[in-house]
Amino acid sequence: MKIKHLEVSLLCAFLLTALIALPAYAQMGPGGNSGGGNSGAGMGNGMMMQGYGFSQYDGRFNGFGSMTFEEAADTFGIPVEDAISDLELPEDMDTQLTILEIEERYGVSGQEIASYMVMNMQQLNMTLNPRERLLMRQEAVQAMRAGRGYGMYFMRQGNFAYGNFTTFNFNESGAIENFAVGGDLLFDSVEISDFEYLDEQVTETTAFYQGVDSQILIQDSPMGVFQVRALADKTVTYNLAEGVTASLEENISSGLENAIPIKITSGNFEGYLLFFRNPLAENPNASINGTEAEISGDKITVKLVKDSVAMFRASPMQPSLMQTGYRYSNNYTYMNQVLNGEIATGRFGAEIALRAGSDYAPVTSYAPVGLQVRDRDRDRIVLNVESELPDGRVIYVNVDNETINLTNPDRLRLRYDGTVIEEADNIDELFAGGSTPLCYRQYENGTASIAVYIPQFSEHEIIIDLEPEGEEGSEDLETAQDEEDMETGEPIAQDEEEETESSPAFELGFAVTGLAVAYRLKHRK
Repeated sequence: MKIKHLEVSLLCAFLLTALIALPAYAQMGPGGNSGGGNSGAGMGNGMMMQGYGFSQYDGRFNGFGSMTFEEAADTFGIPVEDAISDLELPEDMDTQLTILEIEERYGVSGQEIASYMVMNMQQLNMTLNPRERLLMRQEAVQAMRAGRGYGMYFMRQGNFAYGNFTTFNFNESGAIENFAVGGDLLFDSVEISDFEYLDEQVTETTAFYQGVDSQILIQDSPMGVFQVRALADKTVTYNLAEGVTASLEENISSGLENAIPIKITSGNFEGYLLFFRNPLAENPNASINGTEAEISGDKITVKLVKDSVAMFRASPMQPSLMQTGYRYSNNYTYMNQVLNGEIATGRFGAEIALRAGSDYAPVTSYAPVGLQVRDRDRDRIVLNVESELPDGRVIYVNVDNETINLTNPDRLRLRYDGTVIEEADNIDELFAGGSTPLCYRQYENGTASIAVYIPQFSEHEIIIDLEPEGEEGSEDLETAQDEEDMETGEPIAQDEEEETESSPAFELGFAVTGLAVAYRLKHRK
């Protein structure tokens, strides 16, 4: 009897534990994380006591919501008139209103105003290290884009443009300030001599600024393309941000005696400053040999001659703002070195990037080659390529795993005018010429880099899709589904565990029930 009482006591204790554990488990999210926690930086706890997520870096944000608008602007060194205009507040707004009063009256949130201050502050907190400033900037960009869609495109506030990959300020004097790619601040400023501002167009993924005799083109893309085009002799000065280094890249030839490509690095991030002839120049054969570039400390000075281009291009990145943990494989690095080198030769025609979160696909042309998306849906991309050039060119496509399923890269199929494209062993084969279309692929951190050689031009169609599942696999699946028990003639039941992921809460309940039934059977005996 004592043994039976002990068994009953143990069973009751087990059931009591289960009753306590199940509600607790129900409050847990995927991976065991509590579903009732904070929803992100700056959320909850009175928006982190009105610090909006930034007071952990900069104490000036403590009690930010209670500051008057004028006080906030003065604290961070931003002209009040500029802040009112950029945030699209009424010109006659009372600047003695507090941030929370402005939120209630005009619908511009305190989070948006705080993020604007982070992105534009002139009075810096000198106790912050570069890493903390970078984190603040990333959080501000994410907060300003929240609720307005994702993917590649520029949002603007005043002279500031911020995209998923590229952010910067434009100054009509001819300076690009605070140029960042992938969250890494690369250039404090890029200044163009004698830039006489005429016009600008910022649409979707491209920002274009027209001067009297120079142009600026910046794209929100994984390559972070930033071009300065000289329509007359120009001097361009790149002032490197803190922690950014520049070095001559002897492995990449530009074909120019005094303008060797320059490698730009920041932690694990890398990109290149390249020099080449403007493909849109009136005289496509004009010499640009007078182009020069030199590095002096934290400054790069480039002397561009007419019809030359200085371009920053990053090795394509993941679609995220934080690149500090990113690594480039040797093959991937080499592929981009070759592509960067061929920009100068003109044999690299154009490139395009696609990300699932955006309907916009930025295209950069390095030769008179047209490249556009004709059709696109999940796991199928149709591109149109056209040119009047007599000889072949290479085009480049960068896609992510959300655009097309890359979990099994062997299924990825490329077709040129309906015919499957032969695959090269290395990227160099594509630039060797020939009469046969070739492709070369690299897979890196959830993205695919695809280069295609087009041997001759008019207009062509390139389809990127997935091969159908193998016939052998399909037959095995049908056999398993149609298999019948020889005696009953009924289909054999499939193990539900293969189709449905088991629930830990269900398993716990099932185990408790099983123990109870077992005890009752034993008690009967």
